[in-house]
Amino acid sequence: MAALNSIPNHLSVITSLTLRAIVIYFVRWLPLGPRYLPIIYTIATLNFTAFAWQWRSKPRQSSGRPKSSPWRAILFGYFDRQHTLASFVSVCVNLVFLLAALDFVFRSHFLHNATELSFSRVGYVDSNSARIVVRSPLSLVVQIEYRPVQNTNWIPGPILPVITEGHDSVVTFTVSELQDDTAYLYRTNASHLGSFRTTPLNPKRWTIVSTSCLKPFYPYNPFDHSLRIRGLEYLSDYVKSTKADFILFLGDFIYIDLPYRFGWNKDAYYEAYRQVYSSPSWSSELLTLPWLHMYDDHEITNDWSGNETGLFQEALPPYLDYHAQANPPAFRKGATYYTFSHGDVSFFVMDTRRYRSQSDMEDGPNKTMLGDEQRHALEMWLETEKSWKVVVSGVPFTRNWRGPEANDSWAGYLHERQRLLEKMWATTGVIVLSGDRHEHATTLFPSPEGKSNVIEFSTSPLSQFYQPFERQYREIESTDVAIYSHPQGMSKFGSLTFDTSLPGILDLQFTLIVHGKGVWEYNWTLTESK
Repeated sequence: MAALNSIPNHLSVITSLTLRAIVIYFVRWLPLGPRYLPIIYTIATLNFTAFAWQWRSKPRQSSGRPKSSPWRAILFGYFDRQHTLASFVSVCVNLVFLLAALDFVFRSHFLHNATELSFSRVGYVDSNSARIVVRSPLSLVVQIEYRPVQNTNWIPGPILPVITEGHDSVVTFTVSELQDDTAYLYRTNASHLGSFRTTPLNPKRWTIVSTSCLKPFYPYNPFDHSLRIRGLEYLSDYVKSTKADFILFLGDFIYIDLPYRFGWNKDAYYEAYRQVYSSPSWSSELLTLPWLHMYDDHEITNDWSGNETGLFQEALPPYLDYHAQANPPAFRKGATYYTFSHGDVSFFVMDTRRYRSQSDMEDGPNKTMLGDEQRHALEMWLETEKSWKVVVSGVPFTRNWRGPEANDSWAGYLHERQRLLEKMWATTGVIVLSGDRHEHATTLFPSPEGKSNVIEFSTSPLSQFYQPFERQYREIESTDVAIYSHPQGMSKFGSLTFDTSLPGILDLQFTLIVHGKGVWEYNWTLTESK
């Protein structure tokens, strides 16, 4: 009987310690709800059942037993009839841990669905035009006006209808016939006010930011606003002190499936975008800075490789409304990949999700990440573009990230990657920018002839978890030479300064920013072949 009576006490201790450890890990280290929430619910149920069992059972004789410490009961979570109050405190502590997990998952969904969000931000800006995204749920039509900062006369801009159903009250304006290298103010009849600056005709030295992956309310702090995004705050501080021309955000702007998916239709995706833009962490500096976007898997679902079918049809319209309409013009009608130039540098931003073959398909000539049409466009661009070249990929180009999800990156599409590398080696040089893996790595891709003119800077997350214990970036093959890797940090972005002041030379200065501080710098130079 004594052994039987000890079962619930042992169960209380085991489940208490396990529950507290897993909740801390879940809300502060790895917010994988599909993996940890069922475990948390099960352990909490067992713990509270064990507590009720002990509470209802007949008390044992306590004569002759040494007095126990109430703090031990609270710390280890067991039931002690000598300290009933401490036992209740212990179970309340476990209840607080359970509520913390529930608060982390559900608070923003129930309290901040942001249906009344009204905001504006700057998209792509060149020397004579600018794109402005506006959400105005209370207006039937929105008109934009703009003027150079030094002038007082407002110039009437386009008038656009606001469509609530199917477009979430989001419109994108394009204002054109602007003066180059000029600061402008804009306003709308829906009380939006902002600014932007057109680019010089031919800038020779300029800076961009590259990153991906952000999630509000992580790491969890019960005293934070549930839409706080700490990485945006680090980024805001950085752009206040360092002039950046634009931001390349390479995907996972929303995490529709983490820590918990609340829906599978367009409304769920629209809500996720609204919540990010409702974050109190946005600053005027960030909304003024041009943001250029590409989506990745978490704008659809984890490791998406289902082409344009099913769930993709629900996920694409919100991305188009909130991001794609404000990007540079698509390469072709209906596509989402695009090219643009800034100074002497040309960018090709790839769509690495929409056209890809299944990740678990055997690699070979028939397996593709880009699809035939996009790959052909990229190859032609590599062959004919005369400017310095930057290729932008949502997923890492290097194969050096190992592990169970390696095939989701270009490591699973090596046949197609080799084809692209051969095109890249034939150019003066290519810089590859990527994100996705919640780490930073700089990797060089030497050609068989020893030519080292292709390099990748892969940096993320802006505000998300990193794997605290597992290190997956390792150089094995000589095709991918590891220059530097930095896994630690829940906020990372890369600052890249391009300098083409000297004819025939591109000088690139890369700085890795972790939690708002520069931790590593690297210089890379390309020279035109004579």
